[in-house]
Amino acid sequence: MSVSLIMTNFSAGELSPRLGGRVDLAKYSNGLSVLENMYTHPHGGASRRTGFRFIREIVGRDLMPKNSLNSATGWTVGAGWTVAGGSATCGGTQKGASVLSREVGLIAGRTYEFGFKISNYTGGSVQIVSAGAGVSESASASGEFVSRLEAGDSGLISISADADFKGQIDSVYVRQIGPKARLIPFEFSTEQAYVLEFTDKNIRIYKDGGIVVGADGEPVEVPTPYTENDLAKIRFTQSADVMYLVHPEVQPYKLSRTSHVDWTVKLVPFSSPPSEWNSTKGFPSCVTFFEERLCFAASPANPQTIWMSKSGSYEDFGVSSPIVDDDACTYTLSADQVNAIRWMVSSKKLIMGTSGGEWWLAGGGSSDSVTPNSVIVRRETTHGSASIPPVVVGGIMVFLQREGKTIRELSYSFEADGYVAPDLTILAEHMTRSNTITEWAYQQSPDSIIWMIRDDGVLLGLTYQREQEVVGFHRHVTAGKFRSACVIPGISQEELWCVVTREINGVTRSYVERMEEQFNGDDSVGAFFVDSGLSYNQDALDTVFTGLEHLEGMKVSILADGAVRPDVVVKNGCITLASPAKVVHAGLQYTSNLKTLRIEGGSMNGTAQGSMKRISHVTVRLFQSLGLQVGYDKDNLERAPFRTSADKVGGPPSLFNGDYEVKFNRGYDRDGQIYIRQDQPLPLSVLALIPQVSVYS
Repeated sequence: MSVSLIMTNFSAGELSPRLGGRVDLAKYSNGLSVLENMYTHPHGGASRRTGFRFIREIVGRDLMPKNSLNSATGWTVGAGWTVAGGSATCGGTQKGASVLSREVGLIAGRTYEFGFKISNYTGGSVQIVSAGAGVSESASASGEFVSRLEAGDSGLISISADADFKGQIDSVYVRQIGPKARLIPFEFSTEQAYVLEFTDKNIRIYKDGGIVVGADGEPVEVPTPYTENDLAKIRFTQSADVMYLVHPEVQPYKLSRTSHVDWTVKLVPFSSPPSEWNSTKGFPSCVTFFEERLCFAASPANPQTIWMSKSGSYEDFGVSSPIVDDDACTYTLSADQVNAIRWMVSSKKLIMGTSGGEWWLAGGGSSDSVTPNSVIVRRETTHGSASIPPVVVGGIMVFLQREGKTIRELSYSFEADGYVAPDLTILAEHMTRSNTITEWAYQQSPDSIIWMIRDDGVLLGLTYQREQEVVGFHRHVTAGKFRSACVIPGISQEELWCVVTREINGVTRSYVERMEEQFNGDDSVGAFFVDSGLSYNQDALDTVFTGLEHLEGMKVSILADGAVRPDVVVKNGCITLASPAKVVHAGLQYTSNLKTLRIEGGSMNGTAQGSMKRISHVTVRLFQSLGLQVGYDKDNLERAPFRTSADKVGGPPSLFNGDYEVKFNRGYDRDGQIYIRQDQPLPLSVLALIPQVSVYS
């Protein structure tokens, strides 16, 4: 029996291997066995994700106070050194080594960058040392010097000069390489949206694809009270130019923006703050706005309590005598067990996720507004929530169940006359079976995708559009680990920004990277399908391209004027091409894979499952694609040739739109699967698969 089948869409995404026998499910025909570094569109096709563009390396704040060499305070000054005016001078008159050292609070086992300038040099050499780490390279000339050191058992850093050194040292700094970091969006409007990079006691700010710098040309830095171990527990809510920040062990702060480069983090100046907030009982861990009130919840000592400010006066928690409707109010959930509040979301009601269930709070009076004497609270479901705030998609709250693996959608059901929370991961439980989700962010346009950071550094995606019954998971990997993610508005679509850690020459480095906009070009020249990559668009042909120091020693993939070039290794921050080009994209290679489930098209005896079958050929319907491979498994793939006589000699082939047929030279097997791979820096969009299948009955 021979039959021509068609897979019209892949909207169900990657399905669990445990569904291998569920050919009776409607989503089986729209699902895949593997969808890696590709994603599903709400309208059905599957496309290769674009690459991540390198923005900047993340480094810790400078541990040396500015102008710390203005006096000897904090420094141990060796023989022959004089310290004044922001510089340290060594005259070379001492016998033996001289030392200038200082304790700077290093963390053992972490890598640090130590930099300084030498001027007025006349002889000798200088070395920099971290206690317990050995000696770095020597510096023996005027100029700027940077060294990397592994911190030893103490935070002692030393500048050591030999007996013959004569010169002046200034601009000393020490900062951690590859620190923990978290990205948080700050959105005043679609035109004024920022990415905030939180690191140890510091914030840096990004806008328009780059870091914000001050009048001195240096990145704007905003001091904070949060250590790197506090970052995961920070929760926030924003109103215009003010963002309120909470952490269960830190007093509430607010981040304020007064200009593009002027930002401050200060304690919230509360009027009549709740007496329960203190260093002994802790501080609130959740915050949001609801009905013109600023709402806090869940301190360590009061995990079920909600505190609401006066109406219209966010920082005033005073109460009148007698009580009036716009006074601040406090409410504690009542349940048969402690239900610690994990998050709050403002909707028509105040929706709350707790460790034991999902609740709502609303006003109970004639006006339906919350007042001190009019509050209704109800528990709707009993799944329990993780501490990660939900994402809201078209009025539906998508939240993470308390164990950090199951994703549910919370919405009102008229049939149930209440809220329900069905499981979205039930058909793709393998995505989080052995791991948990640590962060997520929702990208509404162009394809309505919830991006999730898994604890092993894998980036998961969930294409979610409930009105079209689209719920499809996909996995994304890179030469490194994804650690944080946020989404902000862009020019033509929303932008996904990530923190990615990568091993570069044996050192773990942290980068801010941004996923390139969805590819929609007429040719391959603008195709950006490399990770941690950079682009060059020059007026004249060239073979040498610079600025890739962040990938030093790494092999990178190249797309030059729309054509794939051989991989090259970055040396001294540069790559050299064999022939010149104008438009070049260079970065780390990644591979996209799509594999179907076992084909089911029936047989003369009923089902095709378990029967011997053969795919004689498959037609792949493509859109704006080049360079893919097609086969029946990952070890038997055929590269699709797309060059035609109409293509310009010496130029890249045109993007392919249409049906491409591949013959399978193999016998019968019981699975009948199709494998598609893209390992070149080129686009791929699969609209449909049309296999010709013979089933031996």
